[in-house]
Amino acid sequence: MAEGGFGTGEPVAHRTRGALEELPRSATISLHQSPAVNLPSSYLSPTPSPDELVIRDRGRRSLPLEWSPIPIESPIKRQTPIKRSPTKGMIILRSSPRKRLQLTDTPSKDLLENRRRLMQMSPILKKCRSLTVSPSQSPPEVAIKGLSQNQLVDVLNHVLTSHPELKDEISNILPQPDLKHMEEKLNQQKKCIFKSLPVSRLASKTDSPAYNKASPHLTTFKKAIIEQCGQLVEAEQWMSLVDYSLLAWSYVRATPIWDSVQHNNCRRACFKTLSTHCLQGLKNVPWTHEQLEKLLKKLEQCRSDHEEMQQCIEHVRTVMSNQV
Repeated sequence: MAEGGFGTGEPVAHRTRGALEELPRSATISLHQSPAVNLPSSYLSPTPSPDELVIRDRGRRSLPLEWSPIPIESPIKRQTPIKRSPTKGMIILRSSPRKRLQLTDTPSKDLLENRRRLMQMSPILKKCRSLTVSPSQSPPEVAIKGLSQNQLVDVLNHVLTSHPELKDEISNILPQPDLKHMEEKLNQQKKCIFKSLPVSRLASKTDSPAYNKASPHLTTFKKAIIEQCGQLVEAEQWMSLVDYSLLAWSYVRATPIWDSVQHNNCRRACFKTLSTHCLQGLKNVPWTHEQLEKLLKKLEQCRSDHEEMQQCIEHVRTVMSNQV
């Protein structure tokens, strides 16, 4: 009887092996070479699934070189071979980082020509062209309302160049500049200045903290006056320049007077700009005696605000004395 059998009363020592223990190399070779063993091939040499092969063949998505409303497949992408997963023993050649970071790549001429040809054949472009209205479909007195100031000046210059005999007729019908929109802009800027001041009764509205809040609006107010005066000077509208100077003077006078003398520099600069342009307008217009009398009364009311208005008053008095 074998050693460790039932007769001796000792436990039998069995040689056991785990269910998932790796077979010896000799056993695997014999199983693989033996035709009697019917095992699936995936147990012996595992291969990737079809879904994994599709994912590997797909590669990374490449963005187009130029945006187009129509999805266009790049010809460069067609020529490039399909990226496959590297197998064992293959050497993967990668481009250097310097080559991969070049951002100055330009699309090829064939790609640009193909996209330009497809854009011309695009139905979206044809639809946009059909919606455009030619200027000839609307009368000129209606189409002129959509033009900007520079476009109107160009149209008028073209007409006067083609027909110089119309200059006198157009000069007689030209109206004086409308100062309402200029006044509205000044009024809006003045409201912004007072809105920026503190509302509390305990806080001062003319000290340095209040000036710091209103300083940006004061600068915008000053720029608006300079631009509007320059616009009238460029148009050589001298009578309107004098009227605007007296009109804007009242808005500058309504601005706050600050506690610090340095903070009132913007106020004095506005007064100086208006008085200089007012004197320029007075010198370029042949005023009548009645007009000069009305202007003299208005100028004397402005003399207390800034000393340079005295020059305008002296000029008006000189012209009035010469007329007598």
